Amino acid sequence: MINSALVTGGNSFIGIHLVNELIRRNVNIVVYVRSIKTIPDEWIGKVKVIEGDLIDNNSILNIGDKFDVVFHLAAYVHKIPKSDDEKKYVFAVNVEGTKNLLESLSDSVGNIVFFSSVSVYGNDMGRNLDEITSTNPTTLYGKTKLSAEQLVIDYGNKHKFKTTILRLPLVYGPGNKGNIYNMIKAIDNRRFVMMGRGLNKRSMVYVGNVVDAAMAVLNTEVSDGKVYLITDGIDYTVRDLYKLISKGLGRNPLPFNVPMGIAKMLAMAGDIGNKIIRKPLPFNSEVLGKLTDSLTFSSGRIQKDIGFKPKYNLYNTIDEIIRWYKTVRHRPASSRQND
Repeated sequence: MINSALVTGGNSFIGIHLVNELIRRNVNIVVYVRSIKTIPDEWIGKVKVIEGDLIDNNSILNIGDKFDVVFHLAAYVHKIPKSDDEKKYVFAVNVEGTKNLLESLSDSVGNIVFFSSVSVYGNDMGRNLDEITSTNPTTLYGKTKLSAEQLVIDYGNKHKFKTTILRLPLVYGPGNKGNIYNMIKAIDNRRFVMMGRGLNKRSMVYVGNVVDAAMAVLNTEVSDGKVYLITDGIDYTVRDLYKLISKGLGRNPLPFNVPMGIAKMLAMAGDIGNKIIRKPLPFNSEVLGKLTDSLTFSSGRIQKDIGFKPKYNLYNTIDEIIRWYKTVRHRPASSRQND
C-alpha cells in the first residue's frame, strides 16, 4: 500500500498509463514533466504537476523529497544524436539527470523503481537473454541507461532505500507510435512485405504488463536491488504479428514474401549505396537483420521471485490497439519521453 508517489516523465507513453493506475488507487501523485502542455485534461485536480528539467537543479528542488515511491521514467529516447552537443545532452538527461534526482531525495523515500531498457545488452540477436546475460551496450542510449541503473542501485545501497530496475524490450499499446504502430500502418496501407518466412521471434511487452510489474515489485522485499526483465511471456514471430494485425484490420495478408536470397542482395545494394552517398538508405543489412533475426528475453526471474505473471499480450489487446490506431493515425509522433 502506497500513499504518495513521484513519477518523472509522467506524460510519456508508459508514464500516462502508470499515473492513471495510481489515480485509480487513490495515491497522492506528483508528476514531474518538461512541458505541462501535454498533461491529460482528466488529470486536472487529481495530480500535482511540476514543470522542469532534470538537468536543472533549481527545478528539481521544487519537487519535494518525501515519497513512498519514486517511479523514474524521464529519459531522452529514440532520437539518435547526430552532433557532439546532442550526445552530451543525452548523457546529461539520462545520467546526470538521474544523479540530480537521486541527490534531491531524502532518506524518507521508500522505493525507487527505475525503468530501463534491453538496449543495455547491446545485442541485435539472441534467444532467452536474461538478467545474468552480460551487458555490452553499443548505443549511447544503452550506455546511458546502464550507467543510470548503477547510479540508482548505488544510491539505494548507500541511503538504505529499496531499488528495483525494470528492463523493457519493445513496449506497445494504445498511445505508442512505435514499431507496432508502424507495422499496423504499413499493413493497413499494403506496404508491408514479409522478408523470408517470418519465423524469427521477438519479445515485446504490453504497457499494462509494465505498469502491473511496477506495482508488484513494491509489495515484496525480495525485489530490493534486483533487475527484472519484463515481457509478455510470449515470443512473437513476425508471421504471427502479420497475421494477427491483418486480421484485426480486416485484411488478408499478401500471398507472397521476399525470399531471403533476394532480401540479402537488396540489403547488400543498400550497404553499397550507404558508402557511396554517405547517407543511410531505407534498406540495408542492419535493417534486414532487425526484420529477420530473433531477439528474445526471459522474464522468469520476476515470476520466480514474486510470482508475477503478465495478464496481457498482443492476442487479447490487438482489437484495442487497432481501434486506437484508427483514431490517431494522422497525428504526428513524439520522440521525447520526458516532454
